[in-house]
This record gives sequence, structure tokens and C-alpha cells, in this order.
Amino acid sequence: MGYCIVGIDLGGTNLKAGVVDTDGRIFHRLSIKTNSNADPQTISNQILELIAETMQSAQVRESDVVGIGLGSPGLVDKQGETILFSPNLPRWRNIPIKRIVSERFSKPCVLENDANAAAWGEKWAGAGKGVKSLVMLTLGTGVGGGIVIDNKLWRGANNVAAEIGHMVIQTDGPLCNCGNRGCVEVYASATGMVRRFKEVLKGGASSSLKISDEITAKMINEAAIHGDKVSLDVIEETGRYLGIAIVNIMHVLNPEMIVLSGGMIGSGQLLMDPIRKVTTQRAFEASYQDTKIVFSQLGNDAGIIGAAGCLLKELEISA
Repeated sequence: MGYCIVGIDLGGTNLKAGVVDTDGRIFHRLSIKTNSNADPQTISNQILELIAETMQSAQVRESDVVGIGLGSPGLVDKQGETILFSPNLPRWRNIPIKRIVSERFSKPCVLENDANAAAWGEKWAGAGKGVKSLVMLTLGTGVGGGIVIDNKLWRGANNVAAEIGHMVIQTDGPLCNCGNRGCVEVYASATGMVRRFKEVLKGGASSSLKISDEITAKMINEAAIHGDKVSLDVIEETGRYLGIAIVNIMHVLNPEMIVLSGGMIGSGQLLMDPIRKVTTQRAFEASYQDTKIVFSQLGNDAGIIGAAGCLLKELEISA
């Protein structure tokens, strides 16, 4: 198959690896459970073993692997060498994982924030293929983001740009986990949607879901599909909040594309319709008329593919 890259997605629940070709296609993947409370050495060894096993089970020669791309949640240092802190791996502090991997396999290695990697994956081989600028929102337990401008990832002065979930859209809103109030994440994440749903039920609204249930965003979505009015209303409200965030992004960056990814996009048009309505009503026409708002094409593979693409970009090989 020619040259390939190993892409790694360092999740708090799973460590995922894939062998990716130079066109952004995964042709072999593996996943193992992350022991998130283990010491750094144990997790580092898990990563090294997963890389080796992935190459072996894919039956690729080490000489055909041009390098290894790593996508990690949390803060990466300005040099792209060290994971300073990862919220899903609480004992990981100042881990030079790029050097550890590069020395073990004698291969070039790139370390990138996972949301940045996913954004680059969509730009390289997914929904954003062919565009020069996009902003990606990852909608799950929290709200993350990645920004590509003029075919380059925008990381910011300290490598912490694109914290879209912590854009304030309501100055006196609920307290966010970051310590601020009224962040997008409080309203438009899966966690925020469940919180607002429960508040509506406590106010006396009638739903097929009961407040005693272990309510999840997926359950709200399924209830909405079956016509539950409270669920429909909460999803629509979530879309409106996301629409406000996207209007702000359009006015500041004016990207060619906004890509929505993560578990929340399972709501499909129930979520997309209010987003588009708000952006049409509130954004400058010049800002939204050429900006496409689309769902992710790569899904859960965006992190692996994006990490591999970041490696190719670093080596200046076609990505």
C-alpha cells in the first residue's frame, strides 16, 4: 500500500490507534481501554504497546511507516513536545510523550491537542476537504473546538486557542466547570442539555422521561424522535444557543465552513434547523452567505485520521 502513518487518539476511556494511508483512509484500527488512574509510566507503556501491536496486526513493515501522530486531550506545551495536563488522565502532568514514542520507534512523531487533530482530520479527509478555513465544534460531555485558517491549524500564542466551549454567551448564566459563568458549554453540551431538561421537569412539565430516570442526551434525542414535546423543545433551545456561538465565530473569523461533531449530532436536523435559523436571523449576510454549516463526516475516526494528517503536515508530505 506504500507509505502509511500510525495515528493515535489518547482518550480518557479508550486508547485508539489506526494505520492511515497518505489519502487519509484508515485500513486497520485497534482500541484498548484506558486505565485513566494509572501512573504515567503504565499509560506510556500502554501507548507504546498499542502502537507496536497495531503495526504488527496490520502487517505493515516498520520501514513503510513514515511516522506517528498523537492526539491528546488537555494542554500541550508550545513546542508540541509535552502533555502538560490532561483532564481525563489526572496523574498525567508534564509527560514528554512525543520524545518517548519517537525514541522507542525511531520515527518522527507529532503531538497535537485532540480537538485540533480532529479539526485537521475533517479538513484533510472529511467534510472540509478542499476548504482553506474551517472551525470545528466537538459536542459531547463538553464543547471543544479546532480552528483551521489558510490551511494551517490556529493554536494561539500559548497553544490553547479554540476553547469555543468557554465563549461566554450569557454574562449571568450558570456556573461552568471552568469557573466562569454562562459559557457555551453550560448550555450546548450533552451535560448542559440534560441539566436544562431536568430543570423543565422540575418545573412541572410532562414528558415520557421521568426525572427519576438516569437521563442522558441520547435518551432525550430518542424521546424527541418519538414526539416528546419537552425533549423537542430542549433540543431546539440547544440549537439556538449553538447558533449564537456560531454567529460569533462567523463575525470574528468568517470561515468557509463550520463542522459539528460528537455525540450530540445524533439529533440531526432537530439540532441543525434552529442553528441555521439563528445564524440566518442574527449573522451579517456577508458572514453567513458563504459559510457552510455541516456535520462531521469522519465521526469517531476524526482523531486518528487528524493525528496522522498532522504528522504528514509536519513532514510536508501532501496533507
